[in-house]
Amino acid sequence: SLFSFQLPLNSASGNYELLVEGHADGRRIFSNRTSLMYMAKSISVFIQTDKSMYKPGQDVMFRIVTVYPDLKPYKASLNIYIRDPRKKLIQQWLMEEGDLGVVSKKFQLSVNPPLGDWSIEVELNVIYYQRFRVMEYVLPKFDVMITTPLYYSLREEDVTGVVTAKYTYGKPVKGTVTVTCLSVSYWTNKRNITTTMEINGSVNVTCNKLMLQNLKTDQLWHQGDSDYTEPIEIIAVVTESLTGISQNSSTIIFPKQSDYFIEFMDYSRVIKPSLNFIATLKVTRSDSNQLTAEERQHLVTITAQQSDLPFHHSSLSQLENEATEERNLTVHVLNYTVPENGIIDIEFPILSDTKTLRVQAEFLSSRTDIGVYDVFSSPSQTYLQIKTKSQDIKAGKPFELSIASNKPVREFHYLVLSKEQIMAFGTKAAKTFTLTAENSWAPLASILVFYVDELGVVVNDALTVPIQPVLDDKIKISWSKDKVKPSEKVSLKISTTEPGSVIGLAVVDKSTKLLGESSDITEDSVFHELNLYNSVQYFPLVRGSFGVFQKCNLWVSTDADNIFYFVDGGMIPIEDGFGDDMPVSKNGPPDFGDLYVRTHFPETWLWIDTKTRSDTDTTMEVIVPDTITSWVASAFVMSEKGGLGVTTAPVELEAFQPFFIFLNLPYSVVRGEQFILEVNIFNYLKEETEVTVILDMNDAFEMIVTSNEINDTENQQSISVPSEDGKTVQFPIKPKQLGEIPIKVTAISSAASDAIIQKVLVKAEGLEQTYSQTVLLDLTGNKPQAVSKPLDFTFPSDVVSGSERVQVTAVGDLLGPSIHGLSSLIKMPYGCGEQNMINFAPNVYVLQYLTKTRQLREDIKSKAVSFMRKG
Repeated sequence: SLFSFQLPLNSASGNYELLVEGHADGRRIFSNRTSLMYMAKSISVFIQTDKSMYKPGQDVMFRIVTVYPDLKPYKASLNIYIRDPRKKLIQQWLMEEGDLGVVSKKFQLSVNPPLGDWSIEVELNVIYYQRFRVMEYVLPKFDVMITTPLYYSLREEDVTGVVTAKYTYGKPVKGTVTVTCLSVSYWTNKRNITTTMEINGSVNVTCNKLMLQNLKTDQLWHQGDSDYTEPIEIIAVVTESLTGISQNSSTIIFPKQSDYFIEFMDYSRVIKPSLNFIATLKVTRSDSNQLTAEERQHLVTITAQQSDLPFHHSSLSQLENEATEERNLTVHVLNYTVPENGIIDIEFPILSDTKTLRVQAEFLSSRTDIGVYDVFSSPSQTYLQIKTKSQDIKAGKPFELSIASNKPVREFHYLVLSKEQIMAFGTKAAKTFTLTAENSWAPLASILVFYVDELGVVVNDALTVPIQPVLDDKIKISWSKDKVKPSEKVSLKISTTEPGSVIGLAVVDKSTKLLGESSDITEDSVFHELNLYNSVQYFPLVRGSFGVFQKCNLWVSTDADNIFYFVDGGMIPIEDGFGDDMPVSKNGPPDFGDLYVRTHFPETWLWIDTKTRSDTDTTMEVIVPDTITSWVASAFVMSEKGGLGVTTAPVELEAFQPFFIFLNLPYSVVRGEQFILEVNIFNYLKEETEVTVILDMNDAFEMIVTSNEINDTENQQSISVPSEDGKTVQFPIKPKQLGEIPIKVTAISSAASDAIIQKVLVKAEGLEQTYSQTVLLDLTGNKPQAVSKPLDFTFPSDVVSGSERVQVTAVGDLLGPSIHGLSSLIKMPYGCGEQNMINFAPNVYVLQYLTKTRQLREDIKSKAVSFMRKG
């Protein structure tokens, strides 16, 4: 039978003792004490932000999702802290309780926050962190991608790739691309070759044979190795012709001696005589392309050599060169056809007296081999083997397992283990049976089978299989259209499988993804988190029953004979509601009687938390913002029974119109200084069009007249824009007011028109100076009290008007302002007595202070104590 017990949630990591006693007829018949290692990780915490980077004054939207290892909701109170780059506490929420383990919050940045890496800290027994960056930036409007194979064959004359540059709304970028090929050398200066060419959306790039030869370095350590070739890094920098803005991408490709890869993905590490040797082989092209039908007509040849001599009595390197009879060698040659996916299941019988095994695989000009030199140890010479032919095992789907043994088996027991927990167990009599995987088994499940033979010997085997948790069938999202115009209405449908589910939706501008991936909750992030439950263990080579149990991180207490009979070996690692809260454009849908002015350009469009009722499908109508871009929608769902589910991939909505203007504005400008306002006009209409561009004047800036064109005025210019192309006009202006000033530009043509209002931040001129005052507010005592103290500031007579600002920092610590970075004072004592004490004493004082103020972390303590002992 299977029973379970829980340690208290706040139990500390470390060694625990498990005592098991058996009683019958009032007397104890057995007792066993086992030392167990307890790892404190028992829940997962996901911290999701809408973006990875924020501007001063923006809102930071974030959610916290807490789940058990089986992805079911974990409901508990938690504390949330926002800290700036200097680790100062800016805001906190204490004892927050979410809905089905989901907490959603918003934090507004000030207009002058410290720039750098901020952090969201979640305290739930331990501290979980998520960083976000605060910077002054301008959103990139196009993305650059370079596509090359991961490997290239040395037989090929050229190394080729494709550089692609597209705007976030899908249209190609015109400009120039500078491609640099350089050798990735860690021993000498990198050599590089640079070429520049025109690009219109995409272009093929090539490093030819001559270029590759020129990249070779003259390093002495490999001069005699004619086969040596370093990896090649290809860097592509695309410069947009309209604005001069550049974006880049890079990739590294590695040399391969052969045109094909042959890899043993999985195989038996020990020999079980009289049973089959099982392995999985994968054949791929070194350039990552799929094998052609012509290539797959060639067979994979498997040569298996079995010897009855132990490894230390024979040298496998000599096996091929000596007579088969002299080495007691048995050779099997097998041929396999190559399927489309290139994966081949290999299986052949092991002779009863085999002690060593060598397997070679050959395909065309490529070959690889493996060796197995250890025999599974069994006192009764009884062996068991479990295997499956199922691939891509998903939760909720049955898969078949089969058992083989060299002796009759009446029945056997099985255990399913994942994340170092027993997930399922049972007893079977048939040698073929099916199991249905569950989400809790992901990402890896070890299936252990065992029985006790008639001699009292434990016979077992284990198989580790990857399990794909089912996350995407719990929630699906879809747009009513793939492409829309700015300010147009569109419907978003969200489908879930369970009523009463909590849904978290995020829709952001695709440009924000180009700044760096946000901490979105995706299938990859969930898989990564689940993998953290599988710790890396070290154990003797699996040559006996005990090693099989140990490989599965399973401790066994038994009165069966010889379970601890195994041969010592080397140590190896196992790696194995909607609607009411909808944001709506303030301008509403366009009025075709008047020219619609685009003004709404959010970076995060929708950030919605809601809960389904009896209906599992929800449809919302929203108005698309005014940005010409693609909107990326993602969502997750949390339910009581189904647990966490996420969308398989983001769903994009393209917002586009064939004629539009774009203002190439910097993040900020300085009052009184001239800057060039660049207006980009994009024409994706079928014909070339004559466009009049008008800059609306206001009191926030003044024009600087530079044009000599007859048809132009100081705030108006005319230009002809070709079809499927763009042009730029420039207006030199000088801002006069501080803060965000609006700039309105209108483009009019006979075919189409567009108008836009965007804001640019104007900063004060001059050199910033900072003055500080420090006051002590005494709140000692047991009674609550309010203390206030007025502060007077006097600014210099030459202060720039409008640039004054005040910042207040409160620290609940007498030494707080001077104690930041105190741990950096911990240093290694060295030298003579005086020098030693200079570095020794701060270690003592720092430890005392941090201990008394409850700021001491375990890593700082270990570092200080270690330095004091060594010093």
